[in-house]
Amino acid sequence: MPLMVADNYDTELRRLNDRFCATTGIRRTECVLDIGCGAGQSSRAAARAAMAGKVLGVDISEQLLDRARERTAAEGLHNVAYEPGDAQVHPFVPKQFDVVISRFGTMFFADPVAAFSNIARAARPGARLVMLVWQSQHRNEWATAIDAALSPGKPTPGPAHGANPLLAGAACRSRVDSGSGGIQRRRVRRRARASLLRT
Repeated sequence: MPLMVADNYDTELRRLNDRFCATTGIRRTECVLDIGCGAGQSSRAAARAAMAGKVLGVDISEQLLDRARERTAAEGLHNVAYEPGDAQVHPFVPKQFDVVISRFGTMFFADPVAAFSNIARAARPGARLVMLVWQSQHRNEWATAIDAALSPGKPTPGPAHGANPLLAGAACRSRVDSGSGGIQRRRVRRRARASLLRT
């Protein structure tokens, strides 16, 4: 993702990010793992909440991690580190994290069971997993409104090829239900209305 796109992406998600951060319930002394941290917006928010703890952000993009480090240094946060890696196979230190968070970073695992098993090994007993993932397409106004405006009266086309993040989010939630032993789950159902067409 080009850096300018990453900046715009974080700006676009600001309202969702505020709700996501409030839902994480991160406490001052906790250790936090941020999966798919991108340019570090969610990692920095976690670091501000866990001022006496620490945060590790992991992403497969070195370019985004460089931007995350720049922003973190600019904000004077010293309790955040970033590592390149794929959470499915990354060699995390076992039983290290109190909270695992991910903002749209868990939807594209090639092997979700292996990924969440690896994450669970890195989590302490009673750890919390908080993910922000897409609901199904018909419940995403940002997708349906744009499609309706561009092709009024026509059915919404699916993706041409590859993974569909709107389906992957649902699959991700399902896999957490059945395949992430060791992580405490609490489902939070909140519908966030898109602001994309109203700004």
